[in-house]
Amino acid sequence: MGPFFFGFYDWLINLGVGWGPLLRWLYDTVQRWLGGHPYPRRAGLIPAGSTTPAGELGLQPGERVRVKELPEILGTLDAHNRNKGLYFDAEEVPFCGKEFTVLRRVKRIINEQTGAMMEFRNESVILEGVFCQAKFSHHRLLCPRAIYPMWREIWL
Repeated sequence: MGPFFFGFYDWLINLGVGWGPLLRWLYDTVQRWLGGHPYPRRAGLIPAGSTTPAGELGLQPGERVRVKELPEILGTLDAHNRNKGLYFDAEEVPFCGKEFTVLRRVKRIINEQTGAMMEFRNESVILEGVFCQAKFSHHRLLCPRAIYPMWREIWL
């Protein structure tokens, strides 16, 4: 599904006239039939302000992992789609249920807005061949950067 069609469909779902659940069900049904992925813009199941679970697997570069299915991941996210502060983006949904190789562990990043080095309390991993395709995120449609998203080990 093209990013502009998805943008329009997402707009319909969030229009606020009560069609959202039906349209999400229709999207999921068609995608299941086509072998695609579920509607990617869903909220986590843990109430905002509550503690999210952690899971450490000690993954190292070169190890193979399977990304959990979206319903399992939603169970580890708060209402703002965060787990221990790390955001699970709609762009990560197409990779759910698939196997990848761990490319590297991430302990710190540079904040692009401030230029400051940020240290993570909870390490993450990036996966080989998994990058943002800019199909489902607001304000990033067709972005050419192809950034590697970070993954919590509890999502793998």
